[in-house]
Amino acid sequence: MSDDQIVLLSTEVDAFVEALEPFEIEDIGKPRWHTQHEYIEKLNMQAILDANRNTHEYVREVIVNNDKLPVLVSQLITTEIWREKVFRELIAIRFEPRITFSIYIIFYHEACIINLLETLMYHEDVCTSFDDQILDLIDYSYRLLTEIIRKLKHEEQRIRQKQSNQNDNSLNDVSESIKELLTQEETLRFDMGMKMLSIVRYICDCLQKLPISVTTRLLDNFDFILLLVDFIEIKPWEKTLNDVLGTLMRHIEGKWQNISIEDRYLIPKIEGQVWLALYQLLLSPHCLQKYEYTDYNKNRITKLRAHLNEVVLDQMPHLIQLQRFLEQLSFMEPPAVKKQLVLEQVAELYDRIIRKYKNQWRNIAETQAKTVLNPSEVEARQQAARWANTMNFDILETIINDTPKCAICGEPATKRCSRCQREWYCRRECQVKHWPKHKTMCDMIVEIAKSETSNNS
Repeated sequence: MSDDQIVLLSTEVDAFVEALEPFEIEDIGKPRWHTQHEYIEKLNMQAILDANRNTHEYVREVIVNNDKLPVLVSQLITTEIWREKVFRELIAIRFEPRITFSIYIIFYHEACIINLLETLMYHEDVCTSFDDQILDLIDYSYRLLTEIIRKLKHEEQRIRQKQSNQNDNSLNDVSESIKELLTQEETLRFDMGMKMLSIVRYICDCLQKLPISVTTRLLDNFDFILLLVDFIEIKPWEKTLNDVLGTLMRHIEGKWQNISIEDRYLIPKIEGQVWLALYQLLLSPHCLQKYEYTDYNKNRITKLRAHLNEVVLDQMPHLIQLQRFLEQLSFMEPPAVKKQLVLEQVAELYDRIIRKYKNQWRNIAETQAKTVLNPSEVEARQQAARWANTMNFDILETIINDTPKCAICGEPATKRCSRCQREWYCRRECQVKHWPKHKTMCDMIVEIAKSETSNNS
């Protein structure tokens, strides 16, 4: 990676951060909202560049100093609610967008904020600068992570019962474009969940310096210990293909990657993050005084012993202390929790937005379906131009160090779309298969490039 590559100058970072502001549900998709997305995307890319180079992280400094972390949480939850409420109404009214990009970019905005937060919250000073909004972030993380676990358990049950997806009639009346959006949404949500596990770990590392209500939220309001136990037991970040070789795939940096035989016993980063979060929640004196054991959660937690094998302990030796604790917990009665009267802070943002727009979701969906979500051809090209300008692909390729992956099958790719140079493929068959979906965006990017060339000549 070249050290002279940048996305933003320091003066641009200052300007973009100062301009960040909350938005309302009805603002999503409007030009003002797109501007906010561009700012966050570019700040995210610059933050990743700074972190990868291990240089002064100016984006983090400016966001903290300008007290913009609450704004990021506000945008995150507002976008989440749009996806939950307005998008589902769009499906109900059988909305058929000319292009799906206008909706996809809203899904992507939510993922972009999580990417930025994951990069920033590696640092303790960021975790301790959220004020009350860290409770809203914890609530958001619980909703996201429990949704992932619920879907995985449902899928396991479906497989055990040998049911087929063909028996699921829930999507029979949905158009192909909406089905594609739902698939994209699910893929993004899974990636967001894996990054959110890192964020939860960073919060757990700072519990002693955070308000007591944060610990209460993690242990009492939501039992994050049992939630993380689910993740260790299910290990959603890896899967074994049903092929002759029993190929092991792991979700690494947003992509499913083939794991070689010699690397199979290496603990993936995300699993390490879950273990570190559990270590803090189970062994920290701050948490030991708060968590109330029952026969049920004690039995669930002690099952972790089966996963603390020699392979794990060799790579994370400090988990030996956790292993000893679990052994003691299995045959001892844990000390009773001292109940204390605590004036607790409450997360309000999600409920406040839901109350504000109660019974208005259908009206918002119908209005946006006629306007911002159904742009004309000229407006669509303008959106694509802004997106192409925001996503600096040359710099993105330096951030992503691994081999490009095929847009269809995910295998290592050596061929590139010769027209737009944006998509990668492993073979011509995949490129031909992807062309119907890629054609609209490809045409836009090529036309934009031609117009920019003519304007500059």
